[in-house]
Order: sequence, then structure tokens, then C-alpha cells
Amino acid sequence: MLNFLLPNLRETVMIKGVTADEYCVILDILAPWYKKYDFYFYGSRVKGDYRPLSDLDIMIKGSCEADFDDMDMLKSAFDNSNLPYIVNFADYYRLSEDFYNLIKNDLIEIPIDR
Repeated sequence: MLNFLLPNLRETVMIKGVTADEYCVILDILAPWYKKYDFYFYGSRVKGDYRPLSDLDIMIKGSCEADFDDMDMLKSAFDNSNLPYIVNFADYYRLSEDFYNLIKNDLIEIPIDR
């Protein structure tokens, strides 16, 4: 687990709708995939207009469309986590141009050392 990062994350988490503890869970789940994909937060938890049960939106971007098996494994990992909300994924290469234009200014890359 990346819990050793927790003290520093309390100061650097930029997402209003994600606590430092939740951020550690998210990083733990995404870490094995960082060589293959980049990940970005977007949506109400980024903008600050979320509610307690609002979902967390994550855009995934690789060199091409994400493999459906990868997406399924990621979704399953989040569904089985202790996060108090649902995590939804959007593949950059499957987004409509209109939807991408709607979210592009809110995208926040999820950083991790590679």
C-alpha cells in the first residue's frame, strides 16, 4: 500500500471530493496500471459540486483504446475497495468530441512516480 505517502498527500490532494485516505486507496489500485495508462480525475468531485454519494469520474488514456479486460479489472478493483462511492471510467479514445470538450478543462492528472 502507499499509505507511507499519507502525510504528504494531506497537503497535496487537489480534489475537493476525495480525502487523503481515499486518495491512497485510489493510488494503490491504479499503481499497477501506470506503465500502460495515464489517469485523470474529472466531474463533480473535481469541480466541488459533489454530494456525499456522487460518483468519482476517472478518464483513462493509453496509446490506444483501453482493453476491455483491463477496464473490467480496474472497475472490479474499485467495486471491491472500501471507497464510499462508485468509480466510473471513461476511455479517452471512446469519448465523443462533444463530451471531451465538456470535461477537458476539469481534467486533473492523477500523479504517481513511474
